[in-house]
Amino acid sequence: MRMANKLAVMAGGIALTGGLLAGTAGPAGAAPAAPQAASDCPSGWFCVWDGQNYTGRMQKVAGTNKDLTQYAVFQSFKSWYNHGASCDFKWFSEKNHAGSSGIVPRGYKETGGVSRYMKSNTWVNCR
Repeated sequence: MRMANKLAVMAGGIALTGGLLAGTAGPAGAAPAAPQAASDCPSGWFCVWDGQNYTGRMQKVAGTNKDLTQYAVFQSFKSWYNHGASCDFKWFSEKNHAGSSGIVPRGYKETGGVSRYMKSNTWVNCR
């Protein structure tokens, strides 16, 4: 498997230095259309796109997932948005909430040229 950058939370912001996120069970889906904006991510979901600037195939999760490897876009994405209604999104580099991890604050979104990945997730810091 190829090396990828990891998502990392820094005090005062997020620094993405590698691509990882993971999860299994829980509601997840893929949008067949090519979204053109982060606003295409429904409220309460964490969404990823395989293209820059929120283009290409979109996939999303709303629950806790032990294995996200079944969803292709979560294994190589360039745009993401935590549109969670009340929680921060915690990703993991391995299945079953193992490996490296990081937190994407509620409302945070980013796009770039580097492909990233994750293999499981949960939601934290719910308000």
